[in-house]
Amino acid sequence: MFDFETRPERRHTTSIKWRLIEDELGEGHDDVIAMSVADMEFVPAPQIVDAIVDAARNDVFGYDYATDDYYDAVIGWMRRRHGLDIDRQWIRLSDGVMPAINTALRAFTHPGDTIVIQRPVYYPFTDAARNNGLTISNNALVYDDAAHTYTIDFDDLANRLADPRCTAMLLCNPHNPVGRVWTADELRRIGDLCIRHDVLLLVDEIHADFTRPGHPMTMFGMLGEPYASHAIEFTAPTKTFNLAGLLCSNAFIRDARMRERYDTAAANIGGLTVSHFGLVACIAAYNDAEAWFDALLDVLERNRAVLDRFALTHPWMTVVEPEGTYLAWVDMRGIGLPDADALCAFMRERARVYCDEGALFGPEGAGFERINLACPTPLLEEVLARIDAAVATLGE
Repeated sequence: MFDFETRPERRHTTSIKWRLIEDELGEGHDDVIAMSVADMEFVPAPQIVDAIVDAARNDVFGYDYATDDYYDAVIGWMRRRHGLDIDRQWIRLSDGVMPAINTALRAFTHPGDTIVIQRPVYYPFTDAARNNGLTISNNALVYDDAAHTYTIDFDDLANRLADPRCTAMLLCNPHNPVGRVWTADELRRIGDLCIRHDVLLLVDEIHADFTRPGHPMTMFGMLGEPYASHAIEFTAPTKTFNLAGLLCSNAFIRDARMRERYDTAAANIGGLTVSHFGLVACIAAYNDAEAWFDALLDVLERNRAVLDRFALTHPWMTVVEPEGTYLAWVDMRGIGLPDADALCAFMRERARVYCDEGALFGPEGAGFERINLACPTPLLEEVLARIDAAVATLGE
């Protein structure tokens, strides 16, 4: 019914994911396959394409206003997919989750404050903290080498949040890159600590739609009060429907005084909004493309199965089984390379595959690779075959 087999040609286009190969590796790397940046190698949902084409033919591209249709689409999706009830007045628009998070940091923290993050974690969190003059306090996730799972060290988290200089915590839910979908109990424990120590919780939920059976997604706002009013949730249709280039995201801020401070910070940089085609695409995605997304989830499960079967017969690779996201966090330390730089060179020069190196997400990620599974299955199979062939050449 939907096309998840066609592989769009994105090399030598405006795609950051594919241009990174040329920019970082230079000439002679046209055969390297990009499996890094978290966007998809699929043609877009036809319902979204139709809506954009209609808008391109009929709309005028002046200053925009988010209409009732837009807010109703966002509210309806959150209610249907997550059981989360959102009031229209809570919604704040932005061109992306990270611009919105940076705006929140400017609104609620000051240079010299401390912020808690949980490495290995999405590397723009580190950039956001540093660019806003904040000191990073790392509540490193605990990796169980035997079970291949990650957990939170709550004793360490409590100590870090108790620091009087700590004013904010950045939480990734589901966690990128390790794939944990935090349980309601885990989220309550985090929320209790943040409330106790008056630390604002900023929750990146951009991957919320990508959870797997047996791992239900708890949006932080579903915990109710007082948790919901002590946090800002950041969401977007862009990960779900591969719309990042259309610039669209939504933040949910329940507390009126927090909204006022956030709005002031946004106004100080000229305001935040959604692009015209972002508005159009979001409405079409949330209202009309749900069946496409459900079909996509089946493709992702198929790709996870391909990766899991490969890992079972290749003991130098261990997959940290993802509970959410469309990313795979893969332990490659079994190859036996001396360090993260050697692994990076091996993947890019020998295997001819460009993933996001684990060390990007913090030193705790050294020896891991983040592999993007949102691609046609034959492309993933080709990537795995390349890695396998490259491992076989080691020692020659």
